[in-house]
Amino acid sequence: MKIFFMICWRNIWRHKRRSIVIISSVAFGIFAMILSMSIINGGMSQTIDNTINMTLGHISVQKKGFQDNMKLKFSFAPTENIYSILDDNKTEIAAYSSRVKVQGMVQSSESSKGVVIIGIDPEHEKSVSNIYDYTDKKDGSSFLDKTDDNSILISRQVAKKLDLLIGDKMVVMIQNENNEVVGVGMTVKGFFETPIDSINKYVVYMGIKKLQEITGLGNNVSEIIIVLKNRDHVDKVKKDLIHSLNNNEFNVLSWMDISPDLLNAIKILDIMMYVSFAIIFVTIIFSIANTLIMAIMERFHEIGVMKSIGTKPSLIFSMIVFESINLGIVGLFFGIISGICFVTILSFTGIDFSSLTDSMKVMGTGNIIYPHIRFMDIVIATVIVLITTVAAAVYPARKAGRINPIEALTFI
Repeated sequence: MKIFFMICWRNIWRHKRRSIVIISSVAFGIFAMILSMSIINGGMSQTIDNTINMTLGHISVQKKGFQDNMKLKFSFAPTENIYSILDDNKTEIAAYSSRVKVQGMVQSSESSKGVVIIGIDPEHEKSVSNIYDYTDKKDGSSFLDKTDDNSILISRQVAKKLDLLIGDKMVVMIQNENNEVVGVGMTVKGFFETPIDSINKYVVYMGIKKLQEITGLGNNVSEIIIVLKNRDHVDKVKKDLIHSLNNNEFNVLSWMDISPDLLNAIKILDIMMYVSFAIIFVTIIFSIANTLIMAIMERFHEIGVMKSIGTKPSLIFSMIVFESINLGIVGLFFGIISGICFVTILSFTGIDFSSLTDSMKVMGTGNIIYPHIRFMDIVIATVIVLITTVAAAVYPARKAGRINPIEALTFI
């Protein structure tokens, strides 16, 4: 067997230039695959983190019906029991905060726009979302500091549409608990700009007590947003909270339950990615197969001699397949090493997509993506290369195994 392996290895390097071309093709394919996967991983991870950190939280406690219909009748009064359950789970829960969410309209003398109005406790909100970090702190703009005054926080996109500056007055129109349309004058306190386009276009913030007063909710809230110390523990904490609350009036929803469209988008992107990889490696299959056929024709006489001295066709078949696998493994090694090194550098520096700002905001990733590679990506790359090299070798190996020794010995 040792001699068999040595012969296979020697055959690869009979024509170094040809073998190097094939190895380079495989290595480049693996490098491109790892780089693409890492960029997609980084982008999807940032999209999920930004969505969680801006609006969803990891877990939301709501009254049943609110998820499907954002109406005031689905609000609830948080009890001390709910807060004590959350406080008792501090090993998993990093922070939580109550919010009021209603649909309404903001209006200025220039224009009007339908939005989602979120009432927040400014201090608590800093620990459950990043809206404070994305709020401008210059030219008079600042984050909300009270829960009950007439201040409102809007995005620069909304400000541009309504032609508003810091300190300007605007009208917020909401349907209250009695189904009456209420209009309240508010003062623009600050501007924010997030990486998520939908938030910039359709969300404004005000103090939670002020929104409760306008809507007539009293102390009722729409939801309690919970942020965990570890995102991977969402399902476990969700089950624990459902068991602890033991109340049929409430829904305990993870970010995956609240935003299934985000998960579907990730799955579709994964499928598209693997289809593109399949196209790349089909091309590599033909490259390897052509190379092996050329090698077999050059060794036609040699293979005839091997068959004449009793070498089984299965052994010749195995030899050709093993040569192909060797080419793939060498290419795989260099592709993985170069890919991991390059991605490691990019994970610190990031890739600037500022030229695609609008597209990046629609995706919610931010302008700079920090790629990262997963162990499973390396496993997938390895499996794909092995399948590719074996598939590429099947036809040439069968052709070599079926060579007629008489014809091969007289072949010129």
